[in-house]
Amino acid sequence: MKKFLFIPLFFLISTFIGHENPKLIEEPKKYIKFLLRNMNLIDNFALNEIEIKQAESEKYKIEEKDKLIVEGNSYSLVLDKRINFDGRTAGFFIDNLKNKKFEFDVFLQNGLNIKNNSTKEIFFPKDISFDQNGGLKSIFKVNGKKLAIISNKNINCAYATIYEIETKNIILKTKCLPDMKNVDFNGLGGAVTEKENYIYLSIGAPEWDSQEIRALAQEKDYLYGKVIRIQKDNFFDNSKKEPKIDIFTYGHKNPQGLTFANKFFFSIEHGPQGGDEINLIRKGKNYGWPEVSYGTEYNNGKSYKKFDQNFEKPLFTFLPSIAPSSMNICPDNLNKYYSDDICLMFLTLREMSLYVLLIDKQKLNVISYEKFKIGERMRHFGKKNNKLYQKNNTFFISADGSGIFSAKFNNFR
Repeated sequence: MKKFLFIPLFFLISTFIGHENPKLIEEPKKYIKFLLRNMNLIDNFALNEIEIKQAESEKYKIEEKDKLIVEGNSYSLVLDKRINFDGRTAGFFIDNLKNKKFEFDVFLQNGLNIKNNSTKEIFFPKDISFDQNGGLKSIFKVNGKKLAIISNKNINCAYATIYEIETKNIILKTKCLPDMKNVDFNGLGGAVTEKENYIYLSIGAPEWDSQEIRALAQEKDYLYGKVIRIQKDNFFDNSKKEPKIDIFTYGHKNPQGLTFANKFFFSIEHGPQGGDEINLIRKGKNYGWPEVSYGTEYNNGKSYKKFDQNFEKPLFTFLPSIAPSSMNICPDNLNKYYSDDICLMFLTLREMSLYVLLIDKQKLNVISYEKFKIGERMRHFGKKNNKLYQKNNTFFISADGSGIFSAKFNNFR
């Protein structure tokens, strides 16, 4: 009964106020819709019901063309689409069922959660912002609980939070960004990996041509432009108190991939115009942004300083940019094939490819990379908890506006 009384009243108020000033009603409208969602009077906050139903009806519409074989120099990459959707992933989890089928738990940046047997919107905090390329930017697990990195905004502050989806608790909140006009939440980072009892997260300096925001990567009082480390148990000690955070490294622009391989820690991150980097991550080191870069400035093409002995040099720099996204270890069969080297994989947006990267175990220099052109903007690797999911050398990757693919290297020559 409450639902039928509240909603007409809301729309009457909206019509009255919004008639003269449509922009004035948007913020109150958002908060009223959040209140209705919080009271379980409506089922969605950021998406409309038609979008959710359409995603549910189309998720298993797979066509013959959705199978692809990409030939490499000495082996092939075979791709099969498993889930179909129109959107960008914030991350996804994979598990295998007893009947040899895979269990999908996919999160899109617009808040849609696609599973085998359901499609629904996750519960967002009321101050989430989808402006300036915002939304759900990353998803990860700590002790079985699902946490999200999201972009937030109120009238005077743009920031990011780590948010526990089930309990609706804000675990961590960053400081307000300066220069709100030039915030670009595409640069928020959101790479996640874990080792032993620690979660490692990247938080980028999210800007479009803003000197003020990029300068925060060198400021230790801000989390922007950093790789941070948090003990797993500290996430849930007290929901009213933020966990203890170690700034592991700083001077980063937008790290999109983090992974451990052997005893080493690697990242891949966006540069400015050119200058995308592969880095060997060492605790306490400064990676130079925005003081040094092999890229150039947007708009004017002016070069940055290339080297300073106070900063770590990248292992490798891509010129021009490839727009990297996720990075992970190679599946078991590829690791065995390249047993004398460190084998990593990473995905790209601009180059629409999966790359296989080889690094010398002793000298830690890049030996080679091989590009497998897929023709889709590749976004994330499927994970079990926060590590690469693989079974019988099969792993999973997501593509923007397309869906989830199973992938396997075979036909070794």
